[in-house]
Amino acid sequence: MLKTIILLTDTVQQQQPLANLLREHNRDLAFCSALRASDLSAIEPDVLSEARLVSFAANVAVPEKFLLKLGYGAYKFYATPTQYPGLPPAPDESDDDPRCYSVIAQSMTIWPDFKKVVGLETVTIPDGTLPAERERMVFSRLAHLFWGMSHMIAGEATDLPGIIGSSESQRPTAAMMN
Repeated sequence: MLKTIILLTDTVQQQQPLANLLREHNRDLAFCSALRASDLSAIEPDVLSEARLVSFAANVAVPEKFLLKLGYGAYKFYATPTQYPGLPPAPDESDDDPRCYSVIAQSMTIWPDFKKVVGLETVTIPDGTLPAERERMVFSRLAHLFWGMSHMIAGEATDLPGIIGSSESQRPTAAMMN
C-alpha cells in the first residue's frame, strides 16, 4: 500500500503546496522532503518499499540503489526547450532564446528501456517575452501538468500508464538483470 510520497524539489517553498495537492487525493499519505541526494539517503530504508519518489523541477541525480528500493516507482517533472531535447540550454544563449518548451512527466528507472513519458504538454513563448516572464510561463505549465496528474501520483498504482515509451507493462525485476 502506498504510504509515503518523497518530494524532491528545487526549493523548500515548493514542498507544501505539492504535498497539499496530493493530500487532497489521498488523505492518508505521509510526506518526506528532499532538496539534495543526501536528503534521500537520510530516509529510513523501511519507508521506501511503500513509497513513491516525485521529483519536481529538481536537477538532482537519484542514486540507482535508491530507485531500486522504491515500491511505487519514481517520476520526474521537468521542462526542456524543444530545440534542444534532453539538454539544458547554456546560460549564455541569450541570442537564441527558445520559443517552445516541453513540460514532461517521466518515469525514473535505472533501465533506460523501461523509462516512459507519463505526461507531456508544450508551451510556446511569444516573441519579445522577457526571460523572467518566460520562466514563469514554463513553470506555470509544469505546475499545471503536476496538478492534472496529481490523482494518479497519489493513487495506489505501482506503475503510471505511459503515453510515450516502453511497450513493456511490467516493472523490471532483479531476475531481468540476469
